[in-house]
Amino acid sequence: MVRQSGNRRRWVLVAAIAVLTALTGATATSGTVAARDHTPPTFSGLKSATTCIPGPVEDGTAAYRLTWDAATDDITPQSKIVYDVYQATKSGGEDFSTPTYTVRHGATSFTTPPLPTDTSFYFVVRARDRAGNRDSNDVEREGVNLCV
Repeated sequence: MVRQSGNRRRWVLVAAIAVLTALTGATATSGTVAARDHTPPTFSGLKSATTCIPGPVEDGTAAYRLTWDAATDDITPQSKIVYDVYQATKSGGEDFSTPTYTVRHGATSFTTPPLPTDTSFYFVVRARDRAGNRDSNDVEREGVNLCV
């Protein structure tokens, strides 16, 4: 049996990681080799944006319930995907540089804080994986009052 010094073993480990990085395009993180993730999640976008304001709509507020199907990703599990919600007061007016709300990972619905009932609201939801890749769907839904 041949004994190796600690420095020799460390050098062999570093060399092995370098070879794996060169062959696979992976990066070393905390002693493990993790694949680079450049692919955004697959996500069909927002399914609905609804509220219920019974009777005549007067000045006041109402929360909208947004729902969607879970996104999938090649590396991030569904339970770890987060959702960014973009809100606008005119169709196509969402500012995609900054989400209005960010929904906890794994959720498939979100209820907005109370919003003015005398204003129309439009919503887009985008999925984001742990590497920060965000899908680019543009499925927009206008908030609908189901109780009028």
